Amino acid sequence: MIKVTAVQLVGQDDRGTNYLWDCTRTGEFMLCYRHAGSSSGQHYHTGISDNKNPEIMFLLTGKALIHWCPVGGDEIQTTELVAPARVEVPINIWHQLIAVTDCCFIELNSMDDVQKDSVRVWRTDFEKMIVEK
Repeated sequence: MIKVTAVQLVGQDDRGTNYLWDCTRTGEFMLCYRHAGSSSGQHYHTGISDNKNPEIMFLLTGKALIHWCPVGGDEIQTTELVAPARVEVPINIWHQLIAVTDCCFIELNSMDDVQKDSVRVWRTDFEKMIVEK
């Protein structure tokens, strides 16, 4: 359900690398830095905000794990993210990002989108929901 795709490498030389990425969204976006071992998320989105339907982020540096499960699902899955990568999280997918290394990502949404369309469910509570199902 979580879609992770490589960002297209278009050039590389002794200076470094160049990648292309497509963005059809406009407005304010969030640039996020996370320390190794830190956790983000532990929520899902309902689709109230267009910029959270789906949630799109670009992992720019580092490595992370995204733990996820459809709301009403019965098992938390884990997907490894290695920069550079595009990550797409559909609505009604509970998710938690754990930074494996220090990392940086851009979310193609604003803080207002997050506040308007995030249903917080702490992981321990979500795990209880799965067990009780």
